[in-house]
Amino acid sequence: MSLALLVTSPAGLLEGIPAEAQTLIFPYKDSVELYHRTSNGSKGRGQTWNKVTEYDLPHTELLVEPVAVALNDRDLQMVELGLVTNIAVKALYARESATPITAPSTHSEAVINIIGSLFAGDQSLTAYITDKRRTNGVIINPIARSTEQGVLPTIADSVVTAPTIPTYEKVEVATNDNRVSELALSMITIPDPKWAREYVHRSFGGKTDWDIFDRALTDGDNVLIEGGAGSGKTIAVQSYASARGYRYFNVSNNNGIDPSQLFGRWIPRADGQGYRWQDGAVTELVRNGGVLLLNEVNFLPTRVSTVLFSLLDYRREIQLLENGGEVIKAHKDLLIVADMNYGYRGTQELNQAFNDRFGIKLEFPYDKAIEKKVVGNASLLVLADKLRDQFEKDEITTPISTRSLVQYVKNAKRFGIDFASTSFVNGFNKEERSAVRLSVDTFKDNIASELNISIPTHPDTDRYHVETI
Repeated sequence: MSLALLVTSPAGLLEGIPAEAQTLIFPYKDSVELYHRTSNGSKGRGQTWNKVTEYDLPHTELLVEPVAVALNDRDLQMVELGLVTNIAVKALYARESATPITAPSTHSEAVINIIGSLFAGDQSLTAYITDKRRTNGVIINPIARSTEQGVLPTIADSVVTAPTIPTYEKVEVATNDNRVSELALSMITIPDPKWAREYVHRSFGGKTDWDIFDRALTDGDNVLIEGGAGSGKTIAVQSYASARGYRYFNVSNNNGIDPSQLFGRWIPRADGQGYRWQDGAVTELVRNGGVLLLNEVNFLPTRVSTVLFSLLDYRREIQLLENGGEVIKAHKDLLIVADMNYGYRGTQELNQAFNDRFGIKLEFPYDKAIEKKVVGNASLLVLADKLRDQFEKDEITTPISTRSLVQYVKNAKRFGIDFASTSFVNGFNKEERSAVRLSVDTFKDNIASELNISIPTHPDTDRYHVETI
């Protein structure tokens, strides 16, 4: 038993009634069939299903995720006769249970990604089946076929040698005929040198954080940094890449993250003759080296973490199932760092198997010595200590980050002490703001004095006490 998938998107008005673009995708013999129509829900010859190629599809944004239904022998017998009615009825029924889209995608992109997954035999497509009773009986077998118009190429055909990126040297990479998308390249950059110049190091047993990153890179160890929000976890990694001249990519984890942006996907060739494989940003770094940061790793969706398991352990490799099962060994100059906050809402504990893949674990608490250098305002730091005591006692639920203190000073210098204070207070939950404002008002004059900022004799309280979201 195989499956068919349905991709839908808005299609404006048809005969004055809102319509929908609908595409059926399913494996058939040694290929993948596409049937498409634009429908407003009415019957008629103008809304029948027609066989198309991927080049005929719209580029409108999806509103819901694709859905999938299991195929039986009768469905395929009807296809033999050129009819997809059985499949369409089941798919449209499943469409009623479709979930809202979690990552932006166009109609044509979604279809192309599904085609690539069907050719690769990607079993994860069964996640789109709305009737979960059918999931276990569905088997998606890889499809082997040579390259031609409208058919995905084999891995041997798709391979284009990617350039090697030397360490400590910024190299421009051509994008006209290699694996790497312009989007991926725009996200993979050597950070601005200012991050290295301005960074204040943490010390761990006489070694700086950069010393530890250097050794982890040499030994092939992964690093896990745990600490409160705004404690400097991300900037530590970004500044290291800046100082060493490494290209850097930050995976910002959330439930809506699209794995194809990270690992790659099949896209049409520029000449319209079939497809080529396009590496995602993570895959490009694995091939050619750099610094990979898994930001807030305890938000990492399962569909991403499962691909990373073999990269994070002794194998140091990823397997691209969508690209014919290609296995990529990690470049010798690849440093992988993950960071996570302390048990905030929406996060989850790392399971032991995933946690063990990080040989070096660092803790980044709010560091008073660092804050003294980067904040430089004694009264503001005393205020921070007071509020952090309240946080530890669960009297407030919003952490006081180093980042928020730096921003307080910046706002005070730009807009005045009243504006800075109100902006700071508005960073707390609404029910906490009154108590926090009392604390801030106690220290506000001293903070302003240390910054050589004049204090208004008659502050415009109506202006500055408007709470924003």
